[in-house]
Amino acid sequence: MSLIITIGRQFGSGGRDVGEKVAEYFNIPFYDKELVELAAQKSNISKEALKEVDEHATNSFLYSLASGNYSMRGINAPIYYEMPINDKLFIAQADVIKEVAKRGSCVIVGRCADYVLENENVDVLSVFVYGSVDYRAKRVMSALDITQAKAKDKVLKTDKQRRTYYDYYTSKNWGVMSNYDLCIDAEKFGIEETANMIINAAKKKIK
Repeated sequence: MSLIITIGRQFGSGGRDVGEKVAEYFNIPFYDKELVELAAQKSNISKEALKEVDEHATNSFLYSLASGNYSMRGINAPIYYEMPINDKLFIAQADVIKEVAKRGSCVIVGRCADYVLENENVDVLSVFVYGSVDYRAKRVMSALDITQAKAKDKVLKTDKQRRTYYDYYTSKNWGVMSNYDLCIDAEKFGIEETANMIINAAKKKIK
């Protein structure tokens, strides 16, 4: 039985590290920033251009997501041509997410993957990883070698960006517990134990 593990995360919470550990344990593919490269290949837009808008929303999505029919195959050329690059990236990534999910078990970080796969015929364990602002700022300080003030500012700004992105493309609320199967405070449990909790939940789901 295949299982897709999607991980939403607050910035600096360690969601990527957690996802890598889970993927390593199960020996399954891991997708995070790799989705940008795959989307670039699918959309024929440069990887560098897409990186600039990754997980950034626009305010004028020209193609309705209400029907759930967001696919490059379902949009006529004139409409697609007029779309902001953010929306082209979202659609290309959604196609990629569906494709990799149908290949078999994997871990996908961010990019509204839990929502994109809602109506697909795949089993999903959706997770959200979080922690206090101070905890995450300390991690960011260490990782980027910046001051505490700059780290905290980056945490808050990136959280706002991710919230806007998720809420905009899904019409749901980012980080709200009812939207996920499992929400874990990485500050309380640490990266290793957070990964172990997801691994144990996944094992139960695939029994």
